[in-house]
Amino acid sequence: MRKILFLMIISHVGISQQSGINLNTSDSYNGYTLFCPIGSTTTFLIDNCGNIVHTWESNYPPGLSVYLLENGKLLRTGKLSPDIPEGATEWGRGDAGYIEILDQNSNIEWSYEYYNENSYMSHHDVEALPNGNILILAWEFKTAEEAISLGRNPNTLIDNQLWPEHIVEIEPIGTNGANIVWEWHLWDHMIQDINPNLPNYGVISEHPELININYIGANSNAPSSADWIHANSVDYNKELDQIIISSRKFCEFWIIDHSTTSEEASTGQGGNSGMGGDILYRWGNPAAYNQGTTADRKLFFQHDVQWINSEFLDGNKIMAFSNGTAQTQSST
Repeated sequence: MRKILFLMIISHVGISQQSGINLNTSDSYNGYTLFCPIGSTTTFLIDNCGNIVHTWESNYPPGLSVYLLENGKLLRTGKLSPDIPEGATEWGRGDAGYIEILDQNSNIEWSYEYYNENSYMSHHDVEALPNGNILILAWEFKTAEEAISLGRNPNTLIDNQLWPEHIVEIEPIGTNGANIVWEWHLWDHMIQDINPNLPNYGVISEHPELININYIGANSNAPSSADWIHANSVDYNKELDQIIISSRKFCEFWIIDHSTTSEEASTGQGGNSGMGGDILYRWGNPAAYNQGTTADRKLFFQHDVQWINSEFLDGNKIMAFSNGTAQTQSST
């Protein structure tokens, strides 16, 4: 499976020779491009000349990711647009809540809702694993009281809640069910330096394996936004048994160990790394863990962080689209 994400920002421009710009040079790979425009319920597969090869129809606009699986079926997220959490004015951008697998005739072979108001909501991305399971990127909701009890500065809680990230690995069951077989919660890996009476108090710069619950990235979004992490992609490396997560608002990506049990993933011990669910590696913005300034930032509100397939040019490197400035990083 080749990872294809955030091509949904493309409109219908380019899907026919009558509109848009078509560019197909000798440097391009022979193959196809898969995308689903935001707001559309149609997924397109096009060739290098912009000709439509195949389409799939869904009942939902995309939850911002769509993938063509090795067996030719379509793995797709959907935007449910359910009720918003109590106290919030809107859902965060990229909300989904729904996942489906379609056959080539757009028949739904399996579907699943990962959403519960005031509890959790899938968003942005999913990742199909080699064993047939699926990783789901999702928010979970914490009240202001829960956030303050973990050291969050109450002055940055105007939304009166926080939406930290978590990842669940599900095993699809039947036509509309799933078992959660593994999970990781960012909430278990927080540090703060404003309340010495709390157990997660520490020196931020000495613990890059943990997330500063009070770090607020420099961007145009409201600094008090409940969606203060805003992860927007998840990818898996089979050889390393590791997961990479992109945080748009932190302007960095994080790598975590997938070889842990769920219990180990809630701690800083266990797994191949011996670090449990703590961050193994992070890159893009050392100011997020007090080891640099904004001048040291390398990523700018990036999307679609992924390992490059080992068979491709720059294989096994990490690729990101850094779209907050004129810069675009292709590999790091």
